[in-house]
Amino acid sequence: MKGSKPRIIQYMKEHGSISSQDAFRDLGITRLSARIKELRDMGYDISTIMVDGKNRYGEDVRFGVYVLKGEPDGNESVSN
Repeated sequence: MKGSKPRIIQYMKEHGSISSQDAFRDLGITRLSARIKELRDMGYDISTIMVDGKNRYGEDVRFGVYVLKGEPDGNESVSN
């Protein structure tokens, strides 16, 4: 696997989850949901957890956070 996908997997292993904001800020990845779909298609078990928060204007927002649950070979991922 090459490109941004290994960095996304490693980030989830190290931090427990990743959001679009994390991906952009820490990894420079802008289309996280597309990369997550590709990883799922490769056999990674990735859950989406919907989180409530506030945007910079103080408005209520809801966004997805991705959590790695398992890898294609059946090994359980490291969770924090």
